[in-house]
Amino acid sequence: MLKRTLAPLLLSAASLMAGVATQSEQISDPAKPWWEWDNATGDWFGARTTLQDHGVDLFGSYSAEVWGNTTGGLKQATVYTGLMTFGTEVDLEKLVGWKGATVSTTWLWLSGRDASEDLAGNFLTVSNIAGFNTLRMLEMWFQQNLFDDKLSIRVGQITADSEFLTSTYSSLFLNGTFGWAPSMYTNLPEGGPGYPMGTLGVRVAVNPFDWLTLQSAVFQGNVFAQTANRHGFRWDLDSNNGYFWMNEIQGRWNQGEETFALPGEAKFGVWFHTGSFADPYYDEDGIPLADSSSTGIPQDHDWNYGFYWVLDQMLFREAPSVVTTEGLSKDGKGVVSKNPQTVEKPSQQGLGFFGRIAFQPQDRNFLGFYFDTGLVYTGLIPTRDEDRLGVGFAYAQLSNGAQDNLELEGSTGVGAEMAVEFSYEAVITPWLSVQPDAQLIINPGGTQDLNNAFLVGGRVTVTF
Repeated sequence: MLKRTLAPLLLSAASLMAGVATQSEQISDPAKPWWEWDNATGDWFGARTTLQDHGVDLFGSYSAEVWGNTTGGLKQATVYTGLMTFGTEVDLEKLVGWKGATVSTTWLWLSGRDASEDLAGNFLTVSNIAGFNTLRMLEMWFQQNLFDDKLSIRVGQITADSEFLTSTYSSLFLNGTFGWAPSMYTNLPEGGPGYPMGTLGVRVAVNPFDWLTLQSAVFQGNVFAQTANRHGFRWDLDSNNGYFWMNEIQGRWNQGEETFALPGEAKFGVWFHTGSFADPYYDEDGIPLADSSSTGIPQDHDWNYGFYWVLDQMLFREAPSVVTTEGLSKDGKGVVSKNPQTVEKPSQQGLGFFGRIAFQPQDRNFLGFYFDTGLVYTGLIPTRDEDRLGVGFAYAQLSNGAQDNLELEGSTGVGAEMAVEFSYEAVITPWLSVQPDAQLIINPGGTQDLNNAFLVGGRVTVTF
């Protein structure tokens, strides 16, 4: 039985390697200049294309950031942050004929410092690639699509922020708050299953119509601290840690490259966590910290939950582009000739809006309310069609218990932390982008103990 199972895999691997050997003797498109390559390392003399034709996609990139704090926060200084991402995704239908099956793994090499921790003293993380310096496996999963991709099941080590609570337009920004929102990472054990921590889980997605997706996922309840789960292999499906369950419904309109109307997408999500969450009105010894809940009995809550909404909407689209094509037509005598045809294509350049809002219970969370929004313009500068310019704003309001605790500890102006970000992503080549960035952090830590911080910096990303 084992031999019958392995035989197709071995034969496919042998033919794949033979194809790579044949292709590697050739030079892929030698006339194409280096800066027009899809990746900085090119096609590996044809080997990369051969691998992709057989369903094997190898990917890798490196992002380097420099951040300087000009005023406020903890101190005025400069830090470096780096991230290498690499991995592979294999289409098993192309490789061995297994229809609808995919396997994937993604790894991270984190380096450098965290600008929020070292400079600003805030929790709306300045850099969305910052983390404990290590080599870590982020994801490793198997996915099976069924019924013409109407049903998708993914199992293994997965992340929630890759598929839930996402916004297309907010992905421009470098502040971590616009990705895996602080309504999740400040309230879930050790930040929950979002970058840079994946964990065991199962995700099911149903797409009954092109415009509708329903998805649900269950995760290990505790991803553990980055310093304890250094390499991403700490798996512990213990009921004492609880389980984290996310559910989301997505609706889309005016999608597709041939649609001239303004596209958009809306999402609604709800999440639950079955673990135990301490009452923020009490300290570790069970002593009440705020008179408003001073019953003398510490309250541990058996569940936690929250709700969120996401909206992406294009507000303005530039004039359609005109494309001239050659079409075949017959004259009255039945003679076939080529006739140029002019076709209008909807522009992908224009102005987009995003907004996200989240609510969580006040009695067991650090944040009770979160909101972010922003505007992103793609292709504002003529001839720079892929560049993006954006401004984003985030507001994170501390829960009543968190506010009371900070006030009792002597903090002043307790309420909410806010972030304003200005960013411009310049796509220099298909494999190189440069992104200058500026961020204003208002009330770092949700108090006025520190002056507002203003950071300037940016990111350079190279795709290999």
